[in-house]
Amino acid sequence: MRQEGKIITYRELLAISAGENNEPLVDVRQYDPTIIAQYEKNDMLPYTGERIFVRDTVARKLARANKTLAKLSNGKFRLKVVYGYRHPDVQKKYFEQQRSKLRALHPSLTDEELDNLTHNFIAVPSVAGHPTGGAIDVTIVDEQGNELDMGTKIADFKDPEKIKTFAKGLTNKQKKNRRLLHDLLVAEGFAPFYGEWWHFSYGDREWACFYGKTKSIYSPVKFKVTQKQKKSSCGG
Repeated sequence: MRQEGKIITYRELLAISAGENNEPLVDVRQYDPTIIAQYEKNDMLPYTGERIFVRDTVARKLARANKTLAKLSNGKFRLKVVYGYRHPDVQKKYFEQQRSKLRALHPSLTDEELDNLTHNFIAVPSVAGHPTGGAIDVTIVDEQGNELDMGTKIADFKDPEKIKTFAKGLTNKQKKNRRLLHDLLVAEGFAPFYGEWWHFSYGDREWACFYGKTKSIYSPVKFKVTQKQKKSSCGG
């Protein structure tokens, strides 16, 4: 396992070979309908409707983590997933938009330097976790559905330093909540991305690099559900 708090770089991810076990994508609530699954963006609407998809093993691990969380909190807490699988075309769009902005700000950078810099904001599509179905954006909510205080909201990039998992200036409560989420998911074999407290993955290159493996389990896949599947929902 890597040093806690160290952010994995694009160059490190390039050293990981891409693997693919053809595991299916399933509804993130497939094995536990008490998990809250709610997009905060509508970018996946054309591909998956309002349903969040992940690889089958990821869904199973999340179900176990949610069960553990319920025990630890006497039934008061549960997981809330706001993002899972992202279509490669969406990832490419976000990456190219960010790259263009940074190119304008740093015209002297080489293409390689620009890719490395852009990756700090939006992952290079070839090594990104969300298009594999192995990455999730997740937090914890209480009995009323209120998100625990983590110091920032998910994807709040106003202060890049504050969204790091072990950022300075957090209250004891915020540190405790982040640690709870971190330890809960790491115990299930997820790899944390320390640049964003809410981002975890299993089976992608980030995960492989974090756990000292040379090859990922998953690679980016192009996935789109049918209109009938978009309308259906696991667990109501």
